[in-house]
Amino acid sequence: MSAVRYEGEDLTVHAFDSLYISLIPLPAALLGAALVADVLYWATTATVYARASEWLLAAGLGTGALAAAEGTIRYVAGGRIRPSRACWMHVIGNLLALLLSASNLIYRLNEDATNAVVPAGITLTAIVVCLLMVTAYLGRGFVSDASNDETDEWDLL
Repeated sequence: MSAVRYEGEDLTVHAFDSLYISLIPLPAALLGAALVADVLYWATTATVYARASEWLLAAGLGTGALAAAEGTIRYVAGGRIRPSRACWMHVIGNLLALLLSASNLIYRLNEDATNAVVPAGITLTAIVVCLLMVTAYLGRGFVSDASNDETDEWDLL
């Protein structure tokens, strides 16, 4: 880990801070895009949207697993976050979102793509997106202790 000096301030920037900041919104964006693809399929019945939703779910699961692994490593290695009720609700909510997304993807892969979207697939995806919005609200203070410093956002990147 290297120390970087910004305009006279000594700020320790870890090598994976920018990776962590990039990993957090990616699964949520991909799963949100899956919901958009589901709604587009529901509106148009074009099979391409059902297939796109499957790919977006798989990508959201993959990046979500990476973010969860990286967050766990950060938590264990750093020890900067004290486990509170909000912290545990954030972790459990994100794991539940990943499990629901995995079950949604498995269901879609076992069913015909056109029959799997409405109503079960779109409902599960909407529940996951709502759950991710709640966990994002709960986890807004856990992202980095560096956000409490008097530094600019661009300095953290």
